[in-house]
Amino acid sequence: MTRTSSCHLLNMLAEVPDPRKKKGCRHPLAAMLALTVVGLLCGQRSYTQIAKWARLHPCLRNALGFTAKQTPAASTFHYLYRRLDIDTVEKTLTQWTTQTLASSHISTSDLKGLAIDGKTLGNSHPEDARRTHLLAAVFHELGIRVAECAVSEKSNEIPVSIELLKAFDVAGLVITTDALLTQRKFCQQILEHQADYCLPVKANQKQLYEDIRDLFEPFDETDPPEVEHRRFENLHAEAGAQLQTYTDTEDTKGRITTRTLTASTLLTEHTHWPGLQQVYQYTTHQKSKKTAHVKCHVQYGITSLTPQRASAADLLKLRREHWTIENKLHWIRDAVFQEDASCVPTGVLPQVMAALRNTAISVLRCTRHTKITDALQYLAAKPILAVNLIK
Repeated sequence: MTRTSSCHLLNMLAEVPDPRKKKGCRHPLAAMLALTVVGLLCGQRSYTQIAKWARLHPCLRNALGFTAKQTPAASTFHYLYRRLDIDTVEKTLTQWTTQTLASSHISTSDLKGLAIDGKTLGNSHPEDARRTHLLAAVFHELGIRVAECAVSEKSNEIPVSIELLKAFDVAGLVITTDALLTQRKFCQQILEHQADYCLPVKANQKQLYEDIRDLFEPFDETDPPEVEHRRFENLHAEAGAQLQTYTDTEDTKGRITTRTLTASTLLTEHTHWPGLQQVYQYTTHQKSKKTAHVKCHVQYGITSLTPQRASAADLLKLRREHWTIENKLHWIRDAVFQEDASCVPTGVLPQVMAALRNTAISVLRCTRHTKITDALQYLAAKPILAVNLIK
């Protein structure tokens, strides 16, 4: 079991302000937050389970800085966590993540992608059907959540995504999102923060979508593909525009998947979109080896990256890796920690627990663990090792 010296999470948690009065305060807030993270690292899924589990491991009491004879009851977690300033908690965890990544030098990619996407917590606020919706930012290569914000009922992801860019230094990163956030204001904010974007375009941006679709549609559908491609190349040559195409093929899970991305600079001078340098068509063909059934999906998109900085292969990689946020964060929280099955309906409790689950996942990612379930099973047998990961 490896660890990195940069994961001094226990010290960072001490910076979260305690909303309680000092009189009668039996359990330090930092110790309670640390115990929750350690419990999650050992496979416990809620603060109720963690409270019961911690009583079975008295070694955790001294290791995490508790001063009372017993670790806190579940009611103590509930009472305290519902009163926390969630903005301060998120800011502290974001600071820990950025400092850890800066000192560990884990990333090896030249184009560092940052995926932004939302997740609705399944059983939060079940009594009135209001569910907590969180917008998170996750590094592509590492699957580490760096920041997260709640989206209020009276708002949506667009203004919150702009605030998310201010939570940490995004300079030099390439932002990827879903089509909802392909907005002029959001793209302008990305550029002002010295970052770039690689975004899909759908019908919510009608004119932009139609311009890109018309560019890539065949001039004459009766012509063979090679004739159409030669005509498309000649069109770019005449206009002095750049055209790149990249294709990769994957044979897994009983199907052959062919992905092709074609990037063009032909619309750069004709589309008044902030920072736009290339538009692209991303086509996916999936063929079942058993039934020979073929599925085809076409997506269009834009990027502020020039052809010199990002080839068609780079753009294809960025778009594929956007789904890191689903595969390495949201799915882990649902399938491993059973987040959507957890009922914590009061105030900021759902967001506090989501933030601590994110942190537990980040601790494992920072210590080079790719198989989260295996790591949780290993640590469950030796809880003190989980403590060592955050000290």
